[in-house]
Amino acid sequence: TAQSILLHFITSAASNSSPTDITMTAPSSPPASAQRRAALLSYSLDIICCVAVTLLLCCWLSDMNHFNPGTATSAAAGSNDNVDSLLFLSKSFLTNGFCLAPKLFENTHFSCAAFDFICACICILAMLIAKQRSNNKKKNKSMILPGNAIYFLAHSYGHYTFSTVVNKEQFTSDSESTAEKIQSAIILTFILSVGPLSAASFLIKAKKLSPPQAYIMAGSILTILVGFYHLFLFHPSYALLYINISIMLAISLPKLLFVQCTSEQDVQLRSKERAWQLLSRLGVLIVIVCEPFFCDVFFARIGGHFLFDLSLAVDVVTAVLMEGSGGVDGDDDDDEMKKVKVS
Repeated sequence: TAQSILLHFITSAASNSSPTDITMTAPSSPPASAQRRAALLSYSLDIICCVAVTLLLCCWLSDMNHFNPGTATSAAAGSNDNVDSLLFLSKSFLTNGFCLAPKLFENTHFSCAAFDFICACICILAMLIAKQRSNNKKKNKSMILPGNAIYFLAHSYGHYTFSTVVNKEQFTSDSESTAEKIQSAIILTFILSVGPLSAASFLIKAKKLSPPQAYIMAGSILTILVGFYHLFLFHPSYALLYINISIMLAISLPKLLFVQCTSEQDVQLRSKERAWQLLSRLGVLIVIVCEPFFCDVFFARIGGHFLFDLSLAVDVVTAVLMEGSGGVDGDDDDDEMKKVKVS
């Protein structure tokens, strides 16, 4: 009868939907083609960074053959033969070591120091707010905010030191005391550590290296970078380019060597980098290239080195947002759960 058929249908449906077997399927991941395109963009940006920084290094080394910082100590020195023979980089940039913007800032270094100090305070405040909201329920292992707070403080102190100096030759190794050399080495270590430590963190999350291996690699690279500068290049005219080239290569080259875009694991890892994070990294690269090449052409008129510090602040914001959205620097464990069993 109809009643028996209906009763049989209800009992069958109930037996097939036991509460202990109910599963919730997580939202489907992006299509494989979209993931591969995103991974290819990330991989291409690392290639662009390495190529651009290598070309910048070659141009710098070429111009160093025509430039003696000991005979060019001010922007006005840009008219002598010492810098007239430069082939690639701006005269005022190599003379000052930075792209100063005197038409916008009375003291570009002091303006950058104040901006970096404000950024450091914001990072510290964000750390305190995040800790208060967590109520110690979940330990936050991220080093993005504390690491960048230390970086901005060191960066600010470096700019402040430059802002109070009339004759930059007092920064040379021959004129500095032992205590001053140790102090400058510590500041340089904090600034340069951003590159190797960022690479180490990425390789750990990518499971390419164990934490001890990654941090030993980072420490070795950092020691070599700091030692090389103090032994062979110690001069304010060389500091900024050396720091930028070192950090960009330290970040991009390990990713390029260890994480390609061929295996499924590498594709998934690289595809987690959001488009706005890639744009932010590209923006930093553009500023790094424009400052030494186009300082005298237009870059000094639109902000000079202050734009570089601003681009770094934007990059930090994107890194924090990336972590909050569960990207490369976030907690990936929840992203891997496709089914949640409800009892």
